Amino acid sequence: TTTTSPPTTMTTRLFAKAEEKKDDNNNEATTKAAASPKAPTHDVRNAGPAMEIDPEEAKIQAAFGEHQQEAPKLGWATDIRTLVEYNHGFAVMSTNSKSDPGFPGGSVVGFAPDDEGRPLFVFSGMSTHTQDILANPKCSLTIASKEFKGAADGRVNL
Repeated sequence: TTTTSPPTTMTTRLFAKAEEKKDDNNNEATTKAAASPKAPTHDVRNAGPAMEIDPEEAKIQAAFGEHQQEAPKLGWATDIRTLVEYNHGFAVMSTNSKSDPGFPGGSVVGFAPDDEGRPLFVFSGMSTHTQDILANPKCSLTIASKEFKGAADGRVNL
């Protein structure tokens, strides 16, 4: 019985897996993973085979896309206010930690938008983010859309 140190990177793990498989197959065929490890990709909700679209639906989608290209844009300010107004009411607030100077602090906070789309908060005096803001008012707030699933989805950092 031999022991090996654990692989440290994704590529190393792929090669190690391929070698194990190769040994299991009595050194028959080399595997694709060993020949060319696949780098991670940035797939956005498109795992699986391409969907076939009815020709009539494709025509409607093409016409809609054409219209959208020529339609006037609302602008960033409107987009941001809309995202703030129509979200799930929670965000991540990042602060400068009072208890650990030089390090960030992060908290999930509830909020509601005012009539102009600005977020309003009600904080407890016992909350760490409240203590952080009292010591240093610099902070950021990340608000994600209701539909947020990953990096390609709507969010804003205020």
